[in-house]
Amino acid sequence: MAMVLFCSPTSTSRATRMARFLPSRLSYAHVLLLLLIGSATSDFDYLTCSDEEDNDGLRDTPGAPVCSSQDRKALLQFKSAISSDPNHVLVDWHTSNSNCCNWTGVTCDGATGRVVRLKLNNKNLKGRLSPAISGLSSLQVLILDDNDLFGTIPSSLGTLGSLLRLCLSNLPSLSGPIPESFGHLTNLELLDLSSDALSGPLPSSIAGMFSLQRLYLYGNNISGTIPSSFGLLSQLYKAGLSNNQIEGRVPDSFAFGLTSLVYLDLSNNKITGLPKDLSSLSNLQLLRMSNNPLMSGDSVEGIATAPRISEIHLSSCMIKGPFPAWVSRLPQPDPRYISEEVTPSLDLSNNAISGEIPPALGNLTNLHRLSLENNKLRGSIPTSFVQLQSLQRFNVSYNNLSGKIPQTSPFTTFDKSAYIPGNRGLCGLPLGPCKP
Repeated sequence: MAMVLFCSPTSTSRATRMARFLPSRLSYAHVLLLLLIGSATSDFDYLTCSDEEDNDGLRDTPGAPVCSSQDRKALLQFKSAISSDPNHVLVDWHTSNSNCCNWTGVTCDGATGRVVRLKLNNKNLKGRLSPAISGLSSLQVLILDDNDLFGTIPSSLGTLGSLLRLCLSNLPSLSGPIPESFGHLTNLELLDLSSDALSGPLPSSIAGMFSLQRLYLYGNNISGTIPSSFGLLSQLYKAGLSNNQIEGRVPDSFAFGLTSLVYLDLSNNKITGLPKDLSSLSNLQLLRMSNNPLMSGDSVEGIATAPRISEIHLSSCMIKGPFPAWVSRLPQPDPRYISEEVTPSLDLSNNAISGEIPPALGNLTNLHRLSLENNKLRGSIPTSFVQLQSLQRFNVSYNNLSGKIPQTSPFTTFDKSAYIPGNRGLCGLPLGPCKP
């Protein structure tokens, strides 16, 4: 029986735009399905690699399981690749203890006896990450963080179609690329490969992980551009790609399908710009892009089109020229939608922005932090800033501003370091009085 998709005109037109950027193996109907899946919103805060076993998403059946011979063989092969176990974590992993469901770090399903969780984080294990793990074909949770595992990520991990959590972070000797085979992990919700030594580009097959909700790749040596297929991750809620070597402009397809995205960290890369239209990123609240060679404020003007954007970091981006005009078009941060992890902020510090501060900034009355230090700004602090009564942090030091500081709280209560050094012409509390 054929599957029928009922889509709104908006979904259909978005799918048409996205189809231009698809890998050839993905169909137009597949795109529509991804968009419909991504249209539903949910709370993803439970997705972690924490030490609490009831917080890792495992879907098992309780009971008194006896492990399968296939899984026992795979686990023993994994152990054989471990060259050092100073804490004797794997001492009970041996053939005379035949029920591997009782081994340290192993959880089996009560009904099937298949291994569904392997959790050995922070155990000081040293050795090669064995491809034998792929023999655990019912595995749902794999957590090996904070060990001394080396080599490359086995491509055979891409065959673990039941995986929900894959956590291989803080493995500084784990190198090589992210396998293209990961595109087959269609049920994966959390992928954490942060603080490793991975290199090479992001795989174009990443679109296949269409259940992915949290992606942490920060602190590696990932290079190349962001693939167009990244825009198909319609369930993605949080993406941390900072501290890599990612370059070029973020592709336009990035803006079409990431309707669930709330947090995006691209800081400390080599990115040169964003799509001009980010209006489809209807849930995006936080954007970190500091320490990228943007050069021009116009290269990221699409930020102002994101309807719920509240926290923006563009420090040390080599932005030159007048104050970016798009800042005056930013939406008012709405407390009803702001996550607890988001602080309404605008950080344009450590650039080479010249000219005057636009008075329209004073309309962002829910702003908590405004950082404009270390630029080439001149003129006065706009009188409209008296409306910024929610400000908790403010800094305009190391500029060429002059005139009277708004003589109202909170501006009179900030430390002098919010205004000086620099700005020799500024006066009024908390600095000295203005001369007649």
